[in-house]
Amino acid sequence: MSRIMLISFFAALLAARGTQSANAVQSTDQDACARYDLACAAVGIDPGSAAFNQCVTDLNHSLWALRNLYKS
Repeated sequence: MSRIMLISFFAALLAARGTQSANAVQSTDQDACARYDLACAAVGIDPGSAAFNQCVTDLNHSLWALRNLYKS
């Protein structure tokens, strides 16, 4: 349960950042990937482990879901 809350928290933080142009979107995506890595490492998950990769994937999917939640 705490993992879901943690992922939702980080996804919400990442979703708060806006973009102004196509270049900004690409830059934001690269920045987001770096922040996913940092967020997962910050909570103590060992980089390079399967759990770390799952954490990064979960953050990515959560952010995507939040971005597309309001597009309907």
